[in-house]
Amino acid sequence: MNWFKQQVRWEYIEPVKGQFDWTPVQVGIRSARRFNTNIMLSVVTAPEWARESGFDPEKHGPPADPQDYVNFVTELVNRFGNQIDAIEVWNEQNIDREWPVGQISPSAYTQMLSQAYTAIKIANPNVLVISGAPAPTGFFGGACTGNGCDDKPFIQGMAAAGAANYADCIGVHYNEGIVPPNQTSGDPRGNPNHYTRYFPTMVNTYAQVFP
Repeated sequence: MNWFKQQVRWEYIEPVKGQFDWTPVQVGIRSARRFNTNIMLSVVTAPEWARESGFDPEKHGPPADPQDYVNFVTELVNRFGNQIDAIEVWNEQNIDREWPVGQISPSAYTQMLSQAYTAIKIANPNVLVISGAPAPTGFFGGACTGNGCDDKPFIQGMAAAGAANYADCIGVHYNEGIVPPNQTSGDPRGNPNHYTRYFPTMVNTYAQVFP
């Protein structure tokens, strides 16, 4: 393995607007550099001051104003851009744990992605921008609504909104696997033919949408 991923929880780094504690990022970068790996920072979880009022504090939603996120990643890249290799813009934005229920939207996410991409590239064009990987799921029966989306229609919506213009790589979360990564069948659980069960079928599904 030659990549190190650290989840940067914005709510911990900037609990008060304009006041930053970069210690967790500094510790992560030092740890990764010991092993001479590439470093990807996944930037998530808006602080309370940036969220819409009434959003469930147990969940990890985006800011009410995407510009607040853009300002944060700009500060991050200005400070650490020469020490990191990539930023993943958000995480599992297709489910209500990471985006407000009723507002889940591939186009809304793509708008935030586009703003973050532009700001990151202005700050340091060498930092790769990775779109937030959706949660792999068939829970929503192939649908995509404001209450939640299966990952395939969500990335299709991202593509339709122009996300390919604002990402160097497309994020994929293969986190269901219990079989070797070269298998495409044989998962012993229910629904064994769903693409999310296997690494090759996950990658192929996303590559069909984002060649």
